[in-house]
Amino acid sequence: MNRTFNRYFGLMLLLVVAAELALAQQPPIKIGALNALSGSFATYGKSGRQGAQLAIDEINASGGLLGRKLELIQVDDQAKPDVGVQEAKRLILNEKVNFLIGIDSSSVALAVAPLTNEYKIPLVVTHGATPALTEQCNPYVFRTSNNARMDAFAAADLAAKLPYKRWANIGPDYEFGHSSWNDFIARLKEKRPDVEVVGEQWPKGGESNYTPYITALVQQRPEAVFSALWAGDLVTFVRQANAFGFFKQIKLFEDPIGAALESIGPLGKEAPLGELFSTRYWFLQSQSPTNKKFVDAYHSKWGEWPSYNAEEHYAGVQMLAAAVRKANSLDADAIKKAFEADGGLTYEAPEGKKWMRPADHQVFEALVWGYTTPSNEYPFVVLKDITMVPESDTVYPTKCK
Repeated sequence: MNRTFNRYFGLMLLLVVAAELALAQQPPIKIGALNALSGSFATYGKSGRQGAQLAIDEINASGGLLGRKLELIQVDDQAKPDVGVQEAKRLILNEKVNFLIGIDSSSVALAVAPLTNEYKIPLVVTHGATPALTEQCNPYVFRTSNNARMDAFAAADLAAKLPYKRWANIGPDYEFGHSSWNDFIARLKEKRPDVEVVGEQWPKGGESNYTPYITALVQQRPEAVFSALWAGDLVTFVRQANAFGFFKQIKLFEDPIGAALESIGPLGKEAPLGELFSTRYWFLQSQSPTNKKFVDAYHSKWGEWPSYNAEEHYAGVQMLAAAVRKANSLDADAIKKAFEADGGLTYEAPEGKKWMRPADHQVFEALVWGYTTPSNEYPFVVLKDITMVPESDTVYPTKCK
């Protein structure tokens, strides 16, 4: 009996070793990742890189993809379109990557997208949120996270149920900020014709002095303020607004990524309490086995709790891998068909189901909102009274055929 078992065990060991040797002898499948790894958005690039690497490590540990290992080649696009294009070309021409993934800035995503046609290479966008990206109907661009319009629609649906009539805006003075506010207030007015806009404030990205904008908002006396500030801009605004007692007078409706750990982490106990914040993924939102496994694995590997950007990059790599398996090929057209087939690729991510609309390659998913509250367990505020806005409430007509 023991001799038979030993023979069986030895055979299995030889097969595992042979499989690992075969995997090691194949050239890797290269994924070129573009992220903001420096400047005011660097924490987002860091968390995105870590999420993507965790997914790649898990895939490689389970035998790789098409019998080959995955390799992540990370570059810093500095959140600048010209740098993003330059680095994307270097990844394609010099590093010979098979896919591009990532991109934190909407402007960088829009600049890089045309390269996918020129070089016939799939791009999986996991962060940049401008709706304009998927409205271009690019055959080789796939966004595996929600966009700013979906965030704004979810925000408006929630705001319509609250008693506030006098609204103002403070948002970054570039495409993302303007489109977020325009989509939000248009949707809100459809549902609540009685709302009134009393002011709009448009600080530049990286603004260091928010005093003029805060003063103007206080003087305009809104009941609630919609904000699309994020990253260091949100941190700076909150710290300076605290000095004015801003949050004792006005409710902040922080959309779409106010509860990003990259923002509420640095704020710590300075974060306002009792405010409605949203995020694309909240690591405490679900006790599902899928989410718990991801949170535990991420925390074990990196010593941090996963932010929405970490989870979106993780999910983006996993969705790309699912499309490659379905296509059984690295060919761009085969990948496109795999993402579009059977009514669009679906994936059960840590945050829940993601569904990619075949026509424009935009993912739809449930969105998270909650009220900021102090925590004894974590060094940052957490969300309570969480509302999950279902994907069906955020779907809008596509411009693509």
